[in-house]
Amino acid sequence: MRAAVLHGPRDLSVENVPEPEPPEGWALVRVAYNAICGSDVSLYNDVWHGSALPAVPGHEWSGTVVEARGPLVSPGDKVVGDIALTCGHCPWCRRGQPVMCPGLREFGFTDPGGCAEYIAVPETHLVRLPPDTDLLTATQAEPLAVALHALDRVRLEAGETVAVLGCGGIGLNLLQAARMSGGCVVLAVDPIERRAAVAASLGARTVLSGEEQVTRWIEDVGPAGLPDVVLDACGEPEAIRLAGELVRPGGRVGLIGYRVGKRVEVPSAQWPLKLMSTIGVMGPGRFLRRAADLVARGALRTDPVITHVLGLSEADKAFRLAGRRDPDVIRVAIRADR
Repeated sequence: MRAAVLHGPRDLSVENVPEPEPPEGWALVRVAYNAICGSDVSLYNDVWHGSALPAVPGHEWSGTVVEARGPLVSPGDKVVGDIALTCGHCPWCRRGQPVMCPGLREFGFTDPGGCAEYIAVPETHLVRLPPDTDLLTATQAEPLAVALHALDRVRLEAGETVAVLGCGGIGLNLLQAARMSGGCVVLAVDPIERRAAVAASLGARTVLSGEEQVTRWIEDVGPAGLPDVVLDACGEPEAIRLAGELVRPGGRVGLIGYRVGKRVEVPSAQWPLKLMSTIGVMGPGRFLRRAADLVARGALRTDPVITHVLGLSEADKAFRLAGRRDPDVIRVAIRADR
């Protein structure tokens, strides 16, 4: 079969590799699409952690079961899959935080991922989709699960106000998930005009492009008008600093995006003086099934988010495109049969 294989920094080639042979309890899935996440781009650029090269990247994939070695799925089922391979019994796994498992492996980083014609996955990691589900749309079930996990971690309540910093793929999922959960997205921030425009079309009341505008907005609304929850989807140091200034006294900041190797300086008195909480979030947690259901029911808009689809033969071009700050690019997907 064909697969995109990453051998080193920006050294990605499409090669013929052996088709995976699923062991007992696993399934073989024909991949339809794989969307490229920011973490995949970081892996491509060699600024990532927890990976093993050579690697077949990709964890936001969808596809159809072609062989089942257990009772949970059947050939012909449309599915998406969880990213994490874990022990299943350590304290972290039992708490529903599998990405903290000491034995963690992840599809697309340590184990072959979705940038290939086929992927082998434990049946317990698969979520079946209704037969009429669009498989390009289904690639966004995993990032939506990350967003739902984030909202669970910050304990967003219906009626609370929310700001989203960074309106790429994860940020736009966060925005929509917050609104699905009853939150009011009063602010979205992104310096790229198209992303900001999409955030507005998805329900953000106010859209701004940079720190100076946000500072003026903070002054205009005053402490009483600041959001209850700020969700940072980009992980840039300046955004994290801004999140602390933007959240209301007693509010919560959720850090979802992150940049390996970057550091941020914040005033140490900010947390106690504002009674603010800062909460880290990583991975989809236990929310893939719920996310897949929402996607299958059409609750998530993906048409303005997935802006480009390239064939597997153009995988390197797709990764380069996904990594550019191109004003017309939000999410790039790879179609496995091309």
